[in-house]
Amino acid sequence: MKKRNENSNLRIIRDELERRLIVLRYSKAAAGKYKMIFGWIEDYLNEYGETEYTKELGKQFLSEYPLQIKHSQSQFKNARTLIRRIDEIQENKLFMPCFRKAKMECPVRFIEILDKYIESLTKLGNRNPTIKGKKMYAGRFLGRIPETVLSLNELSAADLYEVFTKYEWPSAGLNAAKSILTFLFKNKITKRNLSVCVPNPVRPKALPSVYTSDEIERLLSSVDRTTSLGKRDYTVLILAARIGLRSSDIVNLSFKDIDYFSKTINITQVKTSRPLTLIMNDEVEKAITDYIENGRPQSETDKVLLGSQAPFAPLTAGAGYAIAQKYFNLAGIAARGRNRGTHALRASYATALVSQGVPYMVVQEALGHDDPESAKYYVRVDIKRLRMCALDVPKPTGTFALMLNDMEGVL
Repeated sequence: MKKRNENSNLRIIRDELERRLIVLRYSKAAAGKYKMIFGWIEDYLNEYGETEYTKELGKQFLSEYPLQIKHSQSQFKNARTLIRRIDEIQENKLFMPCFRKAKMECPVRFIEILDKYIESLTKLGNRNPTIKGKKMYAGRFLGRIPETVLSLNELSAADLYEVFTKYEWPSAGLNAAKSILTFLFKNKITKRNLSVCVPNPVRPKALPSVYTSDEIERLLSSVDRTTSLGKRDYTVLILAARIGLRSSDIVNLSFKDIDYFSKTINITQVKTSRPLTLIMNDEVEKAITDYIENGRPQSETDKVLLGSQAPFAPLTAGAGYAIAQKYFNLAGIAARGRNRGTHALRASYATALVSQGVPYMVVQEALGHDDPESAKYYVRVDIKRLRMCALDVPKPTGTFALMLNDMEGVL
């Protein structure tokens, strides 16, 4: 993986973007969002070995971005805006204001039905803000039905396929569409319950952020362990990557928690308040010892890991993320939608255990989880084992089969 090339046009674009954000008085929060997404774009180009940004690569980034389920719809909108701003910078244009598209209103032929739907919501006890939102989205849904459908009695699954593939839909819009289609069926306005044709607005649960053993080794190798700061940072990373400690437990580690005789770390977890005993392997023990003896500043506190500047206070929980982020960047490891904190190292450790066939109960104990099912979360990225569980796709039956028959010739 190539490191970022500071001589590419990305550096020029980044500097100009930051300048414009300041001149145009973007809020600190908005500027931070754009800078974060710009980093994702840099990682994306770096992953493909590209050193120069082009408009085509920007479009390619956006086309693949929705597949990264860790990102919300609002983040995708921000990414789309940022790509447009980058293109404007590259073309030496001023930032053009973004105008919202005119909202599509309910067509006259369906207004009476929309009013009856709103009336039903009132009878069901829906609150005014809820009714207002559903009315807006339901009207928009009815306005997007093809003009060839003169009566909702004629509405088919094929028509809905066009509605939901041609336009972008937020979760609230999909919920409103499902709601009004259910109303239409219950009131015998449509022949079938077409609400089953509405895409499920529930976002899939994000996969754990996992890095390969090679990436973990590159990360650890990027630390300069000849300095006091490097010895401390290496200890933080080792505790997360080799025994799966949470960031909160790493920074809370005290001298009394370390038993060199039994080679164990014995803590009460900050998150769960449960006791946890972990065995120190040689790598972990050497890292801790090296930092304490050769890198740790003099301090009266019992906490092991300290800040690098006077008064040398104990690290905060957020320091773990900052340290990991720093060395992910130094190692040139592309994020590809993954988190880059100590929790990602903990997840990588857990996933490696599951992939090696370690029983779930053992992984649960190693991570200090309360729920026996929690370790199964990490099997979701073990592709080899998941393939063993694959089943043949069942033949469609019932209502779903009827819908598919309606859509023959559309797909």
